[in-house]
Amino acid sequence: MKARGPDRRSGGGRRAGEIGVRPISGPPLVTCPHCGHAIPAGDFCGHCGAHLATGSVRRTHAFAAVPSERVAHLSIITTLFPHLPHRRGRPFLVALLGGGTLVLILAALHLFAPATVTALLVLPILYLIYLYEVEVYESEPWLVIGATMVIGALLGLAFTDATGVSLSQLVLTGDRETGFVLAGIAIPILAQVLMLAGPLFLYLFRERLREPLDGLTFGAASGLGFSLASSLTDFWPLLSGPLVATGSPLDWAIRLARAGLLVSLVNACTTALITAALWLLRYDRRRAGRPWHSSIVAAVAVALGVQVALGMISFVVQDLLLDVAILGLVAAALLLYVRLVIHDALLVEGAEHEIGPDAPCPECHRVVPTMAFCPACGAARSAGSKQGRANFAGNA
Repeated sequence: MKARGPDRRSGGGRRAGEIGVRPISGPPLVTCPHCGHAIPAGDFCGHCGAHLATGSVRRTHAFAAVPSERVAHLSIITTLFPHLPHRRGRPFLVALLGGGTLVLILAALHLFAPATVTALLVLPILYLIYLYEVEVYESEPWLVIGATMVIGALLGLAFTDATGVSLSQLVLTGDRETGFVLAGIAIPILAQVLMLAGPLFLYLFRERLREPLDGLTFGAASGLGFSLASSLTDFWPLLSGPLVATGSPLDWAIRLARAGLLVSLVNACTTALITAALWLLRYDRRRAGRPWHSSIVAAVAVALGVQVALGMISFVVQDLLLDVAILGLVAAALLLYVRLVIHDALLVEGAEHEIGPDAPCPECHRVVPTMAFCPACGAARSAGSKQGRANFAGNA
């Protein structure tokens, strides 16, 4: 690349070290049609993330966490594990599929107790590995894990045990009206509030964990911990029974897919929606122009609305396949909504960003100037692992 001297244009960030004796090499500067900043030439604006060819900041064809995917792309891994580069997410996908296959094999062998434990543990264990891999907890791993997964699990255990007794009493007395209100409205709302307890503690007392993806991760972890404990409580009679049990393997496989995957995904997504919107409210320096679907009001309304609707449906619908089909559609819709919120959160314009030294992009691995977004592929730098960003800062 051709060396260039200091650029005297103003209005958007300078190349780090620009005011000095040594000239800085790099691509020529152009003006972003969206934010008006002078940025390195490329496919995307390194400051606001807009697609330079069209001037579109929405860039729905390139998800800000994984630009090789569209925003409207159904994926568990790249949605709930957004700090993972695309290539490092494949082992997690393989592990998820392998766990599902193992559940099917165990169910086919009538080993329903081991199948249940496997089904309920796959997602939470993968998420613990993810937390370790990207170090979202920074220097306080036990605090973050304790305030999310552990507190979520303890609250899920106590809540499910208490509400199970109340529902059993209503079933015995035949009071379906009260049972409907309790199972369809009160329990879903209270459960969602309890899933927010641990993340809210971190929001109030660990302000330095301020990025929107921090909030999303804490919410998803809390939802998974709560789901694990509540499902284990529900299935405890099976787990304490004989190793080889009687029953239909297909029926059990469907039940375990519901509890271990779909319910866990719903709880992780609804909690992550609220926490991501809450963290974004504090992180976003703009007070106008934020899309309505990323607001805290919309997140709370969607999360509580989904939980109440599913609670009512589960109480009314007796057919297992229909219930699972509805739950699957809702989980898919929530994953797409969460991706939209992540995309908006990563496109938030924060403080002025300097044009830093050239370094490999964690996503596309091309050597580009360090900015909020990769000028080549458009990946948000804040979607990279904190460990990787810390290593780069230490070497810069």
